[in-house]
Amino acid sequence: MKSVLFLLLFFSVSWGQLEASVSQEDLRTEEDMRTVEDDNVPPKLPVLWDELRGLKDLVLSVKAVEVEQRQAIRSLETRLRDGELEDWTQRRSLDGLEETVEQQKEELRRTMEMNSDMRRKLEEQIKVRAVEFSSEVSTLHFRLNASERSMDDLKKKNSALAAELPFLQTRLRASENTVEQLRRKSTVLSVRLCNAESLMEELMRQTSVFLTSNSSSQTETELEELNSNTQVSVLQSRLNSLEKKLNSSAERDKPSLIRVQDDAVKQLQVRLNSAETQIHQLQTDRSDQTSTLMKLQRKVNTTESLLDTMNTALEVRLSVSEKHMEDLKTENTVQSVQLSLMESRLTDSHNKTKELEVRLRVSDKQLEDVKTENTVLSFRLNETDDRLTNTNSGDLKVAFSAGLTDSGSVGPFDEETTLIFSKTITNIGQAYNQTAGVFTAPVRGLYFFSFTAADYLKGYMGLHLYRNNQPVVFSLVLNDHGGYASTSGGVALQLEEGDGVRLSLPASYRLYDDSRNFSVFSGFLLFPL
Repeated sequence: MKSVLFLLLFFSVSWGQLEASVSQEDLRTEEDMRTVEDDNVPPKLPVLWDELRGLKDLVLSVKAVEVEQRQAIRSLETRLRDGELEDWTQRRSLDGLEETVEQQKEELRRTMEMNSDMRRKLEEQIKVRAVEFSSEVSTLHFRLNASERSMDDLKKKNSALAAELPFLQTRLRASENTVEQLRRKSTVLSVRLCNAESLMEELMRQTSVFLTSNSSSQTETELEELNSNTQVSVLQSRLNSLEKKLNSSAERDKPSLIRVQDDAVKQLQVRLNSAETQIHQLQTDRSDQTSTLMKLQRKVNTTESLLDTMNTALEVRLSVSEKHMEDLKTENTVQSVQLSLMESRLTDSHNKTKELEVRLRVSDKQLEDVKTENTVLSFRLNETDDRLTNTNSGDLKVAFSAGLTDSGSVGPFDEETTLIFSKTITNIGQAYNQTAGVFTAPVRGLYFFSFTAADYLKGYMGLHLYRNNQPVVFSLVLNDHGGYASTSGGVALQLEEGDGVRLSLPASYRLYDDSRNFSVFSGFLLFPL
């Protein structure tokens, strides 16, 4: 049905381009035609020609209206495609924004998970460090308490020793006083012994003097000797007894005193050494404990500084993460606003698209009406042609229409190529060769040719119409919207018998056709000459 409509449309166009395409040299003037009509046609033929001209004018007016409507439809299609393209672009940008929002949400979720993991790890580390620190502090407290208890015990022992020390010193001084008294007594006894010895020497000297001076009187001498001996013996005995007593007392008291003093001194020395050792040990322990406490204090300070550093670093990282999160939230808000704007624009585009679709449907309906009217006019024209043909029943009947191909795209080629319209629709008179794609004029006469071509990609498309090897018509159109676009043309040619007419595709151009017959080549004989 579409091919028939296209054929009728081209037939109608042919009447509009007939007068512009045929030169003054090739066509007769209207007066000559009337003369010929008056001479060679029956009386009813001028009426038919007038009716044909009226139909031609009507077809031209309808064609003009159809062209205007087609232009309006094309503009609507262009606007619709632009709207669809903008809609598609907005959809892609919207999808990209949604993907970006999803990625940012995923990144935000990962950041929050990382922050929660970092906080949990930090809390665990702080708890572990706190437990370790509390255990170390408790150990240090325990050791410090033990040291303080041992220090208190040592202080108590030291105070006890310090309390015993005056008593021992008193006993030592008493022992020293006793020893000093014994020494004094020994000195006194020694002095008395010396006096006794000196007295004995004096007595012995007196005795010798008495012996030398009083040798005259033996009796007196003997008596004196006896007395002196008696005194000497008495003194000697007393001296001996004193010496014995002194010696015995000295010998009896001296070892005991010495032993007591030595024992007391040794005990005091031992206790003093023990106290000094304990004091030295306490001082050593105290210095060790002090150094240990200093080390522990340094460790505590180091741990606190490390914890402060870690807390500061974690707080900085947490603040950076929170700032990044705030930035992401802000960006997400901005993108949400942009998304809402895009959605509103998309809604507007949908509304505009719907309006364009409504207008397009109205235009399609109008076009269908025009096509229906054109079909009616074409039928009337065909009837007129039939009537005209019946009046000229002796003339040759030549007409053809052929579609390009069913395989889709044709071209582009590196050089200009003759198009072979292989789908024969009509071939009355068998003047069209579907193998070579060339129409050969069977008789000399005036022929009308029309063509239409379509494509759906952006770029130029066009056709050359050749008479033999001479270009006659070139039709060009720019498809700048990327949808289906078409071009058409028609021309009336005076051909000699054997002249060939063909269509060729310029280099780098392309066309499209399928079973719907977008690209069609048609022609027919108007009248022989």
